[in-house]
Amino acid sequence: MKRLALIIFMLTLFYGCKSNLLDVQLNNTEPSIEFVNVDQILSEQSKADISDKINTLDAKLGDLLIFELSHNLQQNMNDSSFHLVYDFYNSEYIREIEREKLKIVEKLPKHEERIKKAFQYFAYHFGDSLLPKHIFYINKLFTQISCSNDNIAVGLESYISPESEIVKTIPMEQFYQWQRNRMDVKYLERDILLSWIQVQLFDEIDGNFAEHLIQAGKVLYVLNATFPKESEAYILRYSDEAYDWAVQNERAVWNYLVAEQMLFKSDEQTKVNFLNEGPKTVGLADDAPDRVGQYLGYKIVKGYMQKNKNLSLEELLKTQYNKILQTYEIK
Repeated sequence: MKRLALIIFMLTLFYGCKSNLLDVQLNNTEPSIEFVNVDQILSEQSKADISDKINTLDAKLGDLLIFELSHNLQQNMNDSSFHLVYDFYNSEYIREIEREKLKIVEKLPKHEERIKKAFQYFAYHFGDSLLPKHIFYINKLFTQISCSNDNIAVGLESYISPESEIVKTIPMEQFYQWQRNRMDVKYLERDILLSWIQVQLFDEIDGNFAEHLIQAGKVLYVLNATFPKESEAYILRYSDEAYDWAVQNERAVWNYLVAEQMLFKSDEQTKVNFLNEGPKTVGLADDAPDRVGQYLGYKIVKGYMQKNKNLSLEELLKTQYNKILQTYEIK
């Protein structure tokens, strides 16, 4: 009897230590998100039919579709510009890109299931009213993802292999190596959720570096809540090597920010250096990954939530940055 009690105690202790605050129990209701392959639809139309097809898509996808088409044509869409959309999709360069994207399109059902599951977690915390209605794939000329209030536009060409011949034809000064290195379809669902979270839940702020640091951490913590079973490296979009660097140098980075009195600076360059995508984090060692500020913000927010386990994500978003910052401890 004592042995059984000991086993139960040890199991409870083990699972209690291993428990993930974000791995909540979902219901079986799948989000009603419709996926639309605009590229496939428009590239298959005759010049005579394309106007009607764009009008049909416009009624469904709204202003974001027209914005993306206008961006590709480099002029505002109007009643007489539909033939330019036909010319765009039938140009040799775009047709080659679309052929490359077919390798991704074949695998989209698997990614779409993961996207729906992630939005199911999102709805658990923030309700169904903030879910997108449509996610549509449209050539964005390597500008990745954009969102409106209801819809998400995804440029799949940003996820073809950097070794693709079509990517190699782009001059390096127009598309840097670090940008090519990010072309990995395993991050498709992660990037979609990140973009949606930023647009739906966060307003732009004009504060000091510490405030931006904590906001970046909140964004990533909410993203983690939509992928609770994924590694922190995946959430941060880091390779294992980049993640290990960030973990091993967390204390040194924090000490550097404190010593240089950077936390309460309001200059734009500090925010760009530590929070924006790039080849590395400017100001740190040459082997430092980019966005180390995002990593630090995430760790600070995660530590705060571990100390306030009953706090909802909605309450976290309302919590002042300095209150969170004051709880930071480097483990």
